[in-house]
Amino acid sequence: MLIDAPKDINGRILEVRPKGHWFEFEVAKRLGYNYPPGGGLLPDIRHQTLEIKHHTGKNITVDFGRYHPGSDEVINETWNKQLKLKVNEIRYLIALAPPPEYKVITLILLTGEQIVNVFGVSPTATIKYKMGISDKWREEHRAKMIVGEQIWQQVK
Repeated sequence: MLIDAPKDINGRILEVRPKGHWFEFEVAKRLGYNYPPGGGLLPDIRHQTLEIKHHTGKNITVDFGRYHPGSDEVINETWNKQLKLKVNEIRYLIALAPPPEYKVITLILLTGEQIVNVFGVSPTATIKYKMGISDKWREEHRAKMIVGEQIWQQVK
């Protein structure tokens, strides 16, 4: 799981948006896709119904944008006219890469509905929907993968 966060020529971690695009592209490559990341569409990788989030901060706030992850609302996009996927069916891959190493040490793969069950997400948006992940939760789940509410730990 130890994927280094991208750095500039001076060794500084990239800002949020380019770092997120880099991680999205790395995930897409590992899934067999060969294209640059999209421009903020939901989901990032449509064919996998996968939205990708990458966090390197001490405090984690996951930004869901205009859609609440637990919503039964059909995603109103041209590509979804026939499929009629609902927001709560989108899968979210959340990678936590805390300082000072900035390496991915915790992976979370949950549907929008499961995210609401595991973390709780306020039903009220300010400008967009957001969710915090507590220090306690991150410490308890360090070096683990959470997939569909099951916890996997690397065996040494």
